[in-house]
Amino acid sequence: MTELERVEREIATLQESVRTSTRALSDPNLSVEGANRERASIELYQRHLGYLLTKRDDLQALSED
Repeated sequence: MTELERVEREIATLQESVRTSTRALSDPNLSVEGANRERASIELYQRHLGYLLTKRDDLQALSED
C-alpha cells in the first residue's frame, strides 16, 4: 500500500467517524455529557481530517510530477 492509499484510507475512516458522531448527536436520549464528548470527538476528527486532506493533496501533486 502506498502512502497515498494509506492516507486516503484514513480519510475515509475519519469521515465515517464524523458521520457516526454527528448521528449520535441527534439521539434525544443522549446525555449532555455524551453530547459534549461527541462534539469534542467531531472537532478532533475534523482537525485531523484537515491535516490528512492537505497531506493527500501534497502526495497527489508529487505523484503528478
